Amino acid sequence: MMIGRTGRLLVAEDDESLRNLLVRYFASLGHTVDACADGATAIARVATTAYDVIITDILMPGAGGLEVMRAAKAADRFVEVVILTGAPDLSTTVRALREGDAFDYILKPFPNVEILRATVDRALERRHLRQENERLARELRQFQATDPLTGTLNRRAFFDQGEPLLARAVRHQEPLSLIMVDLDGFRDVNERLGPTVADAVLARCAQICREQLRAEDLLARYWADKFVCLLPVTGLSDAALVAERIRSAIAAAPLSADGQAIPVRASAGVTSRQAADRSLDTLVRRAERALRRAKERGGNQVWTEG
Repeated sequence: MMIGRTGRLLVAEDDESLRNLLVRYFASLGHTVDACADGATAIARVATTAYDVIITDILMPGAGGLEVMRAAKAADRFVEVVILTGAPDLSTTVRALREGDAFDYILKPFPNVEILRATVDRALERRHLRQENERLARELRQFQATDPLTGTLNRRAFFDQGEPLLARAVRHQEPLSLIMVDLDGFRDVNERLGPTVADAVLARCAQICREQLRAEDLLARYWADKFVCLLPVTGLSDAALVAERIRSAIAAAPLSADGQAIPVRASAGVTSRQAADRSLDTLVRRAERALRRAKERGGNQVWTEG
């Protein structure tokens, strides 16, 4: 007999004959099966090995099925646990179902192993569905946080993710810097060459910014042709160097449209956290002021405001 989905199972059962029977049966169905004779060994196993379904007796030497389930859920919240019980008092088993999110329980002695087969099939299916739901939810969150043109964070996501970084910097008295980058003459590019070329310019500039930043830095499209970069544990002088690298990299990478090179220039305003700062918006406003100074002085340069 074949089943639609196979997985890695752990059988924790102190009855040797039943344990061996379950191992042979589920292995014959294509599952990978590990087994142990007591709860303590099962707890050690789930700490080092990922399982899809755990079949555990509720009463075992060393540690019971409830403890095994808790350890398994701590290691992997999507693992499914099936409780085996021969005890007439089901209070512990019911607790496992209500408090520990056990998938199901089966009374011993059970008439045949097909009962367990069907239960494990359903448990594997639920695990798959829960993992798929989590993946889809993660993709949705990513979609909602991303600017579709540049692939950077959008403005809302920047503040959602940036405020905790500022709070951490305040709590630990760490430096934190913000760079605002604005393309010089972008409106003219848009008007002369059209939105398709303008979009390509924005996407390329976002890529250049990303290449100059670390994995822990935040990059977002703040508005139109403005980008913001948040640099944790980075002082003003180091942030200014990063901004200069971004500016010079943009200037050195003209785009081509219809066989024509399109020079692109950018200005940047840089600021760093001050002792009184408690809002990311405060840093953004200072960086905007610094950016305006850079623009007023002809653009294609970096200006800092402490």
